[in-house]
Amino acid sequence: MRKGRVEAEVEGVKAVVGVDLDGTGNIDLSSGSGFLDHMLHAFSRTGQLDLEAKAPRSYWGTIALGKALGMAMDDALGDHSGIRRYGFASVPMDEALAQVSLDFSGRPYLIFKGELLGDLIGDLETQRIKAFLESLSVGGRLTLHIRFYGENDHHMVESVFKALGLAMRESVSREGAGIPSTKGVI
Repeated sequence: MRKGRVEAEVEGVKAVVGVDLDGTGNIDLSSGSGFLDHMLHAFSRTGQLDLEAKAPRSYWGTIALGKALGMAMDDALGDHSGIRRYGFASVPMDEALAQVSLDFSGRPYLIFKGELLGDLIGDLETQRIKAFLESLSVGGRLTLHIRFYGENDHHMVESVFKALGLAMRESVSREGAGIPSTKGVI
């Protein structure tokens, strides 16, 4: 069973996340933001993973949630034996397009190329999107490249989260045996 459950704390704010990488997209979310819950729902469904996530509504809650999600996925992967390791997805949503490439490399890094147009999407400040993804990358020890464009912030961000889910599903899929690294460790 590839499951992980983690509590992360950032600046005194805690988030708790549980994942089942072999789930079916079942979710139980409470991030304090209806829009972020919607994005995590899209991520979970396209990634076909079960997700439980709880965090208070605040900037630091968003950061703690991203960190906890990454850590829970890393925990569920153990030593990374038998996974594909790399994932890529391109997802259109009306006028928007997002491309996500990721590597469960053990080396966190985020490239985030695209421009959001407004200050808010629903009840979430747009600046929190990149901050969430950066903390996800750090917590999950993964290299994450995201490129997107469009005319509607909601469509752009939703296509990013759906592409992230698909890329994640591909990268954690079972493939071969052993640790997928020339060094033998991730």
